[in-house]
Parts: sequence; C-alpha cells; structure tokens
Amino acid sequence: MIIKNIIIIISITSAVLFSAEYDVGDIIDQDDQLQTFSICNGEYFNNELSLADLNGDLNGGHYFVTWIDVSATWCPPCQQMAESVTGAVEDEWADNSHAVPFTSLSDLNQPYSCSQWGNLGNGSNEPLIIHDPSYKFMGWFGCCGSSEGWPSTVFINQDMEVIYKGNYMNYLEVNYVIEQMLDDCGDECISPPPMALFTYELDGLSVAYIDLSVSETSTIVDWHWDFGDGSTSNEQFPPVHTYSTAGTYYVTLDVSDQYDADGLQYWEYITLEGESSCGSELGDVTGDGTLNILDIVQVANYILGISTPEYACAADMNGDGNVNILDIVQIANAILGN
Repeated sequence: MIIKNIIIIISITSAVLFSAEYDVGDIIDQDDQLQTFSICNGEYFNNELSLADLNGDLNGGHYFVTWIDVSATWCPPCQQMAESVTGAVEDEWADNSHAVPFTSLSDLNQPYSCSQWGNLGNGSNEPLIIHDPSYKFMGWFGCCGSSEGWPSTVFINQDMEVIYKGNYMNYLEVNYVIEQMLDDCGDECISPPPMALFTYELDGLSVAYIDLSVSETSTIVDWHWDFGDGSTSNEQFPPVHTYSTAGTYYVTLDVSDQYDADGLQYWEYITLEGESSCGSELGDVTGDGTLNILDIVQVANYILGISTPEYACAADMNGDGNVNILDIVQIANAILGN
C-alpha cells in the first residue's frame, strides 16, 4: 500500500500568537518541507518525519494523504481534541496507508510527556507524534491577530498548497474531507503494494530460503518468515533452516515498506523427504542409524571441544544454526519418545 497524495489537516490551538507564513492558496516553501522533526511516540521510517517525506515531488514519487493535529501539552482545547478526535481519526485510517495522520506536539512535560499525550485518546492504535519544540507548525499556519486566534484545522493538498484554514472540526467532518481529497487525488493516490516472493534450495531436512520480494515504488524494510514448524525469522535472508522431521510445511513470507504499508503475502507448501547430504539423520552423530546415549555423549564432547563426531553435521538437532545444550535436550527427548 503506497500512497500517492497528501492531505494535511492541522488542528491548532494556543494562547501564543503567530504571524502566519502561509495562507490559503500558498505553497509551502521547500526549505520548510525539508525541516525534520523527531518522532517521540509511535514509529515511522528512520524515527523522524518531514513534510518532504510526504511530498512525491521530493521523495521519489510517493504521495501521501495525512491529517496533522498540532498541539501543546498545556493547552486544554488541544487535550480535548486529542481525547475526542485524534484517536478516532487514527483508528479510521489505520488500515489505509494512503492516510498518515500524526500529531505535532510542543512544550513537552508542561504537564504531559509525549507518551502520556499519546495515551489521552480512546483509539486502539499507537498515535504517531512528532516533537515540535520551536512551534514551527503553529508559526506556519497561525492567524494574524488576537481577535481571530489560530485556525483549528488546516488542509494541504498533494502539491503542498494550503487549501483551507478554519475552526474546530469533529471526527466525521475530518474524515469526510480526507475522503474528498482522496477522491480528487484520483489515480495518483494509488500504487501497487510490495509483493513478497521467495525461492528455496533443499538439502535433506535443511532448506535455504532466498528472498525475491519486490516493490515498484517503495523500499521493503521488514520481513517476517513463518517456516511452518513453529519457527520464525525477521531477517531478509534467514540462516539455513533445518526441520526435525520429514513432511510438508506451509511456509509464508510477509513484507512491509518504509511507510509501514503491508505487502501481499507469498506462501508455498514445502515437502521434505530423503536423507540429508550430511549422510546421517539429525542427532545421529555416530551414523549408526539409531539415536541413543552415544549420540548425546559425542555431541557433549563436540560442544566442549573434546572431540568431533564423524557426522558433526547432524549435531544441530533443533536446526537453529548452533550446536549447544538445546540440541542435547532434543536428542534426549527423541530417545525418550517425547
């Protein structure tokens, strides 16, 4: 799920007055778009965020729709917004990566910390919050006099143009505007999701999995393998996985990109049969065709560096890539029939 245009809705409330840099119809300057802000709650690519990250003209063609709640921790109306609107909006768009809502928060610990602010709402998802210690967002969109104060919402389109600045909007109104902006955005807000893909090489009960996942318009940054036997891995290229017994296993690979967009899952049924090129079954380091106390003794000596069994390649009973006490335990369990 890759995003193709950006709507930014900014909720602003404060007792401090700013002279607005941007009014309706203005394009946000590129220098301002490139200013980065640290993430203090939730997760985002590289743990920092800038408006340029959401502008396809500056990030390589990835456009996003977002809603920004601009707040200060000492501000009661901001708190009400966080409690009644922000969390609900976060939940509404949690499964749609075409929308990236976040909060810009100033004056941490006066009295709330960033994480405490993130817990104010009743949403079920972890809100994305950036720290804005210099009131950048407030200054960019603040109104011009004490009689007008600040707009409670600001909408910005995919071209970084300020479309609307107004007063408080409720959850339904915010979502309606986001939907309308996405409709106006059209095909530019749609791009193919990452696609998981893998191949593999068999060697008896051992399998080397090779990632072939692709994404046309983003970068895959997360991998999750499920090998079908209770074992998993989050590495792009996991170590050779050794199964304890022959059989058919349902193996899946899930991926996501730097924008936390989930890809299309890939799966295969892997059937394992026959003996490994090791020349002996797992655990049978003596090669006598039977698991017994002699195998335990030889694996123990192998771990201690006393001697190397003839079929040391069979010592990794649990297939985790290491020979240790856990392998001895599994050999013992196999002998006992557990």
